[in-house]
Amino acid sequence: MEIIKIPVGYLEANCYIVFDQNSKDAVIIDPGDESEKILSVIGKEKLKPIAIINTHNHFDHTGANNEIKQKFNIKTYRPAKDDETKKFGSLPELKFLFTPGHSRDGLCILAEGHLFSGDTLFASSVGRTDLAGGDFNQLTNSIKTKILTLPDETIVHPGHGPDTTIEAEKKSNPFLK
Repeated sequence: MEIIKIPVGYLEANCYIVFDQNSKDAVIIDPGDESEKILSVIGKEKLKPIAIINTHNHFDHTGANNEIKQKFNIKTYRPAKDDETKKFGSLPELKFLFTPGHSRDGLCILAEGHLFSGDTLFASSVGRTDLAGGDFNQLTNSIKTKILTLPDETIVHPGHGPDTTIEAEKKSNPFLK
């Protein structure tokens, strides 16, 4: 499994392309803006997109959905509100963890020791809860019951900013004390 991070839009949301190096099967996580930038990477790597997955429905994570869906004739995959696992082509299984709090529909995606946390968890921070559907208690409960239970070495790829690990967040995230 390979991962390419592409910061997009004026809020610099992280779009991730997760792909299999051999088959080139790919899923696109949070194509928030700048579809041409995302499409350029897909073309350069000769990837075969299978689905778009949004960690939540805020504009900075969904803005380029339509252009990419139309270009590749693919759908946006959205799991039910229960945790579930799904396979996309030759990619490893992706486990979806329902993590409301930043938004009502928040989810994280776990694959082979990598967690795509959307706006649930950031390096030394957590997602805002002052927007419609936000709830700080629900957010911290989601993080403590679904995310901090993962192995310490799990690499966290957030919706904005740099990567981190579960261990680093357990030790130093002031919002989780």
